[in-house]
Amino acid sequence: MSQRGVLDLNDEARQLIYTRRLRRISGWVDMTMQPEQGIGRELSLGEVISKTFEVYRRDFVKYFVLFAIVGVIVQVVTTLAQQAFVLPTLPLNPTPQQFSTWFSALFAALLLLIAVIFVVNIVFSTIAEGSAIKLASEQITKGQVDFGASIRFAVSRLLSIWALSIIVGIIVFLGFIALIVPGIILAIMFSLALPVLLIENKGVMESMGRSRELVRNRWLKTFATFLVLGIILLVASFIVSAISGSLGILGPVVNGILSALYQPLFPILMAVYYCSNLARISQPPPGQMPMGPTATFQAGMKPCPTCGTQNVSSATFCTKCGARLN
Repeated sequence: MSQRGVLDLNDEARQLIYTRRLRRISGWVDMTMQPEQGIGRELSLGEVISKTFEVYRRDFVKYFVLFAIVGVIVQVVTTLAQQAFVLPTLPLNPTPQQFSTWFSALFAALLLLIAVIFVVNIVFSTIAEGSAIKLASEQITKGQVDFGASIRFAVSRLLSIWALSIIVGIIVFLGFIALIVPGIILAIMFSLALPVLLIENKGVMESMGRSRELVRNRWLKTFATFLVLGIILLVASFIVSAISGSLGILGPVVNGILSALYQPLFPILMAVYYCSNLARISQPPPGQMPMGPTATFQAGMKPCPTCGTQNVSSATFCTKCGARLN
């Protein structure tokens, strides 16, 4: 080995020893070595989807049990409600009196049926979605989750979740009525309001404002991310409906169980995408060294002039964007 090669190895060894000492002193955790404990940089669209499935896989049983129980409850109650509130049929060649009676009965039965289905869904499905977001965020940031605590927290924030859903729903609906494009923009703008509400424990209006900040300058990426997962969920839903539709009386129960295989993906994606955007807006501008406990460690690094990612001082190319380092 040449003398130059020996010197390079010695430099790398000294850098590694220096880094390890700083980690022991400051308690700093390398996010690239332990990706399950925090997201230290903005993820690409493919990485967001991949991370979503990774988080789901790590605690699959918890997510599946949660959504399977909720799915069975919703499907069973819906089936019972459909049997209890039977929609009347209109006789052939009805008289005006018969038509009036049929319409009144239809309206009353349909109203009760929708009310029951709506209440069951808005209570149980909201708890499941909120719990999944909390579970995913705890797993990403801490590497471990508390199943019961996440459910209890979602229940405690149920009124705030409903208020947020109603306000955002009305705003997006009005946007779609005006023109389709404003509705899409508003949906993207407030797409991370629910994770903010649950993870940062903010109020309704604060969560909406924070969501706008998180997705700023990432409109197309946000739309594409949710679109890709939406297509995946649509295909999965079609397959589950085809399987459960041929099982007769067992269909609703089987549908509720099988739906639990894919339903956790959406709230998990929201938590992952929230953490990705939080990492993006928390990063210092390119060339600016951060202050605080990590400043000593960053002194042994050099930033990428293109994306601002910190790289070891001996690196020639950026580990994130591949740009040549000064």
